Amino acid sequence: METFGLGPDLTVRVLYSAAGVATTVAVESRGGFLLLDCGDGALRDLLDAGLKPARLEGVAISHGHFDHVGGLHTLLGFLRMIGREAALPVAYPAGCVEAEAFLDRFFELYPDAPFPVERLPLGDGDESRLGRWTLRAHAVEHRGSTAAGVGDSIPALGYRAELGGKVVAFSGDTGPCANLRKICAGADLALIEATLGDREPRLDPRVHLSRGEAEGYGRLAKRFGLIHGIHPAEWGD
Repeated sequence: METFGLGPDLTVRVLYSAAGVATTVAVESRGGFLLLDCGDGALRDLLDAGLKPARLEGVAISHGHFDHVGGLHTLLGFLRMIGREAALPVAYPAGCVEAEAFLDRFFELYPDAPFPVERLPLGDGDESRLGRWTLRAHAVEHRGSTAAGVGDSIPALGYRAELGGKVVAFSGDTGPCANLRKICAGADLALIEATLGDREPRLDPRVHLSRGEAEGYGRLAKRFGLIHGIHPAEWGD
């Protein structure tokens, strides 16, 4: 877990981030916290970090790939178990069928859930509120890739989350694109995917950033951190 302090009232924790495994980032203030992506194990990672799920103010999903949204069902189930009643805002790219399906299926299975989800499908340039946070979305370029090759472009967003004059930028998964400059420029902290080191095999540039590319965008912010690297186990036979 990597932690970034942004003054006495704001902490950003990269709870876990590895390409093809999971990404979950918590942006925490004294009044609660916001999740940027909700990968597999998100609930366990929150609890291990001492973050109380009852204080969750909202979730912003960057795109529908399993390693960024796979922990949502478990998180919702836990909130149901502890009796959350306040609405939970969940932002995601408009047209993200995975996020919609997760939410649809959860409430079909558990219509007795005591809290509603405020669905916030966002497009390029849209702004919304998640609890106390102001969230601005910017479209980025991302495609899935498997052993079968590179797929079509999917709905994908990067975000700028603002609270108390501090801005945390989050690239989501993306290849190089003009909107990354808008996402990172002037942010107090930018978290940028750098899936491949510069010495590793280059994927299609519409899929992910290299370390060098990510650092170039990161220098537009006051501070930056690189996330979403390849897990060593992914280079096995």
